[in-house]
Parts: sequence; structure tokens; C-alpha cells
Amino acid sequence: MIALIAVICFPLACLLGNALIFVADAKRCHSEYFWEDRLLAGIFVMIGLAEGAHLAALVRGRSLLAFSKTYMLLLAIFVALSVVLTIVDFLWRKRGSAKKIEAEEARKEEARKGLEKKEIAALVAFLVLVLLQIGLIVARSAVFLEYDITLETVVSFIKTNALYSVDPLTGLPYAQGMPMRLKILCLPTLYAGVSQVFGVSPQALVWHLVPVITLIAAYLAYVSLARVLFSKNRFYAISFLVVAALVFFVGDYGYGMDGFGLLHGGFQGTTIRGAVLMPYLLGLCLRRKFRLLLLPVLVEACIVWTLYGLGMGVALIVCFFVIAFVRKRILDRKADGKEGTTWANS
Repeated sequence: MIALIAVICFPLACLLGNALIFVADAKRCHSEYFWEDRLLAGIFVMIGLAEGAHLAALVRGRSLLAFSKTYMLLLAIFVALSVVLTIVDFLWRKRGSAKKIEAEEARKEEARKGLEKKEIAALVAFLVLVLLQIGLIVARSAVFLEYDITLETVVSFIKTNALYSVDPLTGLPYAQGMPMRLKILCLPTLYAGVSQVFGVSPQALVWHLVPVITLIAAYLAYVSLARVLFSKNRFYAISFLVVAALVFFVGDYGYGMDGFGLLHGGFQGTTIRGAVLMPYLLGLCLRRKFRLLLLPVLVEACIVWTLYGLGMGVALIVCFFVIAFVRKRILDRKADGKEGTTWANS
């Protein structure tokens, strides 16, 4: 059943992500967006739908089963819409100009060019490191549980068929309630709903399957970042991924490091934010794909405590635009200075 969830997850994510990118930027959805964009966007959409179903159940005081039914209904509706949009996308491309079609085919042909020996070696090294990390996550139970009660919360939802009705540590009703900013976070409810629908052990889902998905999503984010940092050198891009994988291993020494979070707590919202959302947001900013910036920002607000919805993603975007503005002003002043010197000399 675990394998079935994994097999279902990524095709659904790709379908949803392709439809979202088509809606956001139809003219450039195939020329300037890649497979990792579609997968990540689809995963973000699935989390967003879970947040909607979670809020609907939470506000109305509904059960976990009601959340699961609402989530599956929302997912079915969006999948159906995505299929329609994918067909529209296909027809749109078919009716496109010959010049655009040729340009797209040329880009695909460039991407299909054979790998050089050094690129193959780097790619093999990267895949070995990733498979080793996946093996460690699946095989071992060295999960960091300090400061975290995700599994206990998921089990309490399943046992009571309700959301936040009892304290997951004591099994008794909350004595002083729970902050709403924590109650609106959807990850525990999503995990409990998936476990309930597919009949999967909460421990297997939370401690093993979700961290593997998070690890893959993190590398998808770094693939997106590598494309912009090393757009003209495929060997450097693959080497960048190898370095990232090694850094994750090196960062396995303590709480707070991305490597430690991926290998010991990939189910936590903070890990998803640090290892997936932040590098992907940086890549989007560098690529000037501003139409997708809001998506990771909203996902962050759904999975971790933020200040009125404004978290690290917003801070990164603000910093990027401030740096871009300052850089532009400096370049403009230099250009004005050169023009003045040229006029004076003439």
C-alpha cells in the first residue's frame, strides 16, 4: 500500500502542476518551465487542497472522516479540471506557430543530447547518494522526536475520528485549548486522512513514506536552482546536485540543519520549508518566474507557524527585490557616469 501511495502521488502531482502552470503562464509553460516545476507545483496544490478541507472540517467541527471525504472530493474535482486543461494545453500547442514549435523541439533535442563521460560519472554519484539516503530513511527508525508530536497527533486524530479533540500526549481533552495558528496547520490532518483512507500504519506513513517524498521534493527544488545557476554547463549543474547531496550528509550532525531534518524528520513542516520551499523560491526569483512565487508562500503558511501568514518565504522575496533594486540603482548610476564622461570628452 505504501508503494501504491508513492506511485499515485507523483503522476497526480505532475498532472495538477502542469494544469496550474498552464493557467499561470500559458505562453511559456513548456518553453520556460520544466518537469520539476510541474511536480513541485502539483505537490503544493495537493497540500493547498488539504488545507482547504482541513479548515472546512475544523471550522464546522467535523470528523476526520469528513475531512478525508472532502479532500478526496476536492482532489477529484481538481484532477478532472487538470485533465481538461491538459487537453486544452495540447490543442493550444498544436495550433501554435511553427516557429514556437520548432524552438520547443530544438530545446528538447538539446536536452536529449548524450551525456559525456564526466557527466555520467557525476550523475551516477548523485543517484547513489540519493538512493543511499532513501535507504537510510526507509530502513532505520532514527527519527528525531524532540520538540515534535506529529505522530502522536496523527494517531489521536485516527483514534478519536476528530481534529484536536484530545491532547495527543495524555489522551485527555485539552485543559486550556490550543492556539488557532497551530490548529489551522494541515500536515497532521493530511497524514491522518491518508492513513485512514489507504489503511496504512501512521508510523510507516509519517516516519518513512513522507520523508522520502520530502527528500525527492528537496532535490527537485535543487534541480530547479541548478538550472539557473549553471544553465550553460550540464556537468556543473549535476556536480551542484552531488555537492548538495554531500552537504545533506554532512549536515546530519544536529537539529536545525537541512540534512538532519531530511534524514530524521522529513515529515515536519520546518524541514519542508527549509529544504524544499526556500531553495525553490530562490530559483523562481532568479529565473524571474514571479507568477509562481505566491504558491510556496501560501504552502508555508499552511504547514508551519508564521506571523499572520508572512514567513521566511516572504522575507526571502523581499530581500531579493531589495537587492535587485539596489543593484539596478548602482548600475544606472554607473551608466549615467559613463554617459557624462563621454559627453564631456566630446
